[in-house]
Amino acid sequence: MNFSGIQVAVAAVIAAACVMPPAASAADEDIVSCNARTLRGVYEFRATGLNIVNGVAVPKAIIETLVFDGKGNVLTPAVSLSVNGNIIQPPQGNPGVYTVDADCTGTLTFADGPMFDLHVNPFGKSVAMLQTNPGTVMQGAAERVLSLSRWGG
Repeated sequence: MNFSGIQVAVAAVIAAACVMPPAASAADEDIVSCNARTLRGVYEFRATGLNIVNGVAVPKAIIETLVFDGKGNVLTPAVSLSVNGNIIQPPQGNPGVYTVDADCTGTLTFADGPMFDLHVNPFGKSVAMLQTNPGTVMQGAAERVLSLSRWGG
């Protein structure tokens, strides 16, 4: 089979394209930075885990409405908790404070003690939460279900 100069050149370009990685480009929309305003709205939180009591793992689960104000404050207008199969209705409205850093990680601390590490979706649609209090193993996620302007609470 005879190859002309053009055919050889085309084959060389195709071969080079197959082994060279694509050029990386960073468009403005690829750069994401978070802050407290990233979490703004009404979120539904669901989590499961364990409390460690005297060396014994006690299962727990929670569903909770979280209202993030975009300024570092949060309220909990609805909470249901199950600990070792017993349903508990803690006081509603427990306030807390949160931070969100530029890398979309942060913290959440409630007035009555629970603390969480946060990993926030860059567009604020969801947040992964890991409880950091000693003697707890609990993780879950909260998803935004309403904007603050649509919330009637």
